[in-house]
Amino acid sequence: MLYRRALTREMGLTTGAVLTVLVAIALVVLFIRLLGDVARGELANEAVFVFLGFSLLYFLPVLMTIALFAGVLLPLSRMWRDSEMVIWFNAGLSLTQWMRPVLVFAVPFSLVILLLTLVLNPWVQTKKSEYGQELKSRSESALIAPGLFAESNAGQRVYYVESLNPLTGIVRNVFMQSRIDGQLGLVVAREGDYTQLPDGSRYLVFKEGRRYEGTPGQLDYRVVRFERYWMRLDPVATGARATSIRQMSVAELLADVTPPARAQLLWRLGVPISALILAVMAIPLSFVNTRARRSYGLLIALLLYFVYNNLLSLSQAWVAQDKLNPMVGMWVSHLLMLSAVAILFYRRSRQHAPCRRRP
Repeated sequence: MLYRRALTREMGLTTGAVLTVLVAIALVVLFIRLLGDVARGELANEAVFVFLGFSLLYFLPVLMTIALFAGVLLPLSRMWRDSEMVIWFNAGLSLTQWMRPVLVFAVPFSLVILLLTLVLNPWVQTKKSEYGQELKSRSESALIAPGLFAESNAGQRVYYVESLNPLTGIVRNVFMQSRIDGQLGLVVAREGDYTQLPDGSRYLVFKEGRRYEGTPGQLDYRVVRFERYWMRLDPVATGARATSIRQMSVAELLADVTPPARAQLLWRLGVPISALILAVMAIPLSFVNTRARRSYGLLIALLLYFVYNNLLSLSQAWVAQDKLNPMVGMWVSHLLMLSAVAILFYRRSRQHAPCRRRP
């Protein structure tokens, strides 16, 4: 019981530490990717942290699976290195008796992952889609950010402002390029602001500037000086919102018999099942040869995880393409890994069989 309590406590601490590191790495990678979208004008500045949260929640089940796998593997490997496993075997206990404390720890963890994949992730994808549609339907003034070129109307308009006063909404040193019927127009102004009339129409008002109009490659440009230049802004028409497979609830997936829906259900159920199988697999993989002071168990564990994850992805793709029966795709990857778990337990149990006391 002392061993089991100590193991449970150490697994909890290790899993929490690994999950924290993985979340931090994922946040950095996702943040850099979103900043790239902002730089290309594909995402508004204010949406970065919202999309960062949505993306992290979507990848959280996979991160938790990896953390659980490492949280079981690392404490048991330490027990091998410190020769605590020798005491365990000399007490007449077998390697399979570690399954109970590991499952007691892993089953609630896997249920949380199941809740995330079945309930939270569809909700997150729905909210992300709704927020994206809201961003697309905003007026062009929402795209303007100081120091960045922003496109709108599929590149028909390009904006650049040097600075923005967040209190008054006035921008300084404004540049705008527009293309209408093949004719290029350039507007350069000292400042500008956003105005909404009582009838609800929106305008960008440029002050003290010039407008250049003409056709590229020709010399018939026209230069117009102005005190005020009003340009109307219309909301972007986004059309009807399409529902993705990732946004569908469990009930909708069960009612849908199409291959993509079956493949999505396979993935949502497969992630928590794989977390449970990987936790059990970590028991025989944790073996460390104390004499050689080295172990290839961690490398083998990483290899098996990537093989398992790729099998799940391949099964999902084949089911979505109607190349594989959904029931076969649901269980073939898990059965293969369970066979690998049985082989690993058999090999380790034969090498470290418990000492039997003579009568």
